[in-house]
Amino acid sequence: MTRRRRLLIALAACGAGAVAVATALTGAALTGAALAADREPSALGQRVDLAPLVAAWPDRYTVTGMKSEPLYTEHIEITRDADVFRVRIDVLGQGDAALGTQLSAVRVRADGTVSWLDGCAKSAELCDDDTELRGFLATAALIGLAEQGRLPETGTARVHHGVDVVCVADADLHPDAAPAAVRLDPCVDRATGAVLAHWSPDSQAFVSATLTPGFTVEASL
Repeated sequence: MTRRRRLLIALAACGAGAVAVATALTGAALTGAALAADREPSALGQRVDLAPLVAAWPDRYTVTGMKSEPLYTEHIEITRDADVFRVRIDVLGQGDAALGTQLSAVRVRADGTVSWLDGCAKSAELCDDDTELRGFLATAALIGLAEQGRLPETGTARVHHGVDVVCVADADLHPDAAPAAVRLDPCVDRATGAVLAHWSPDSQAFVSATLTPGFTVEASL
C-alpha cells in the first residue's frame, strides 16, 4: 500500500442518487441507504464551520463528470494539484459531434491572490488578481481567502446526488467584488473542497454549473 491515502467516491448513474464510497485504507463500501441512515435529516440546511473542513482538504483531487443541456453535453474534468486548479470541458453535440474544448487554470499565490494561468477572458487586472472567480474553479477563491485569514465562518449543509456538500454564499466568497447579477452559491464536496454544484437561493435548487449523476471524485493527500 502506498503512503498516499486515496479516496474514491463513485456515484451510480441513477437519478435516485445511490452512492458507493470506498477507501483504499479499509476497502469498506456503504450503500446510499446506509449513508442516508447515518446522516441526520435535521442537519441539512444548517450552518457548517468552514475552517476545520478547509484545513482537512487534500492537496490533490480529480473530479470527472458531465453537465447535460438539451442540445449538447459537457464532459468535465476538475483537478487540484497543490495551489493550481484546472477545469477541462469537452463539449459534444447531438450524435457525439465534437463542438470544442475549454481549458481554464488558476493558481493561488502565497498571499492568497488568484492569478489565471490559462483561459482567462477577463480584463488584464482580473486575470492577474481575480476577485470574481466563480464556477468550478471557485475552490481556489475559497483557499485564497483562507490564506489571507478571511475565510467565511460558515456555509450551508446540503446533499448533491448522495454526496455531502457545503454551499458558500457568493457574497461571502467574493468580499471584494460587486454583487453578482444572479446569485449562485458554489457547493463544495465536504471531503475534498471540489465544486460539484451551484445552489440558487431564488429557486431553492441546484442549477447552472452543476454536475449530473454519475460523477466521480478521487483525492489524495
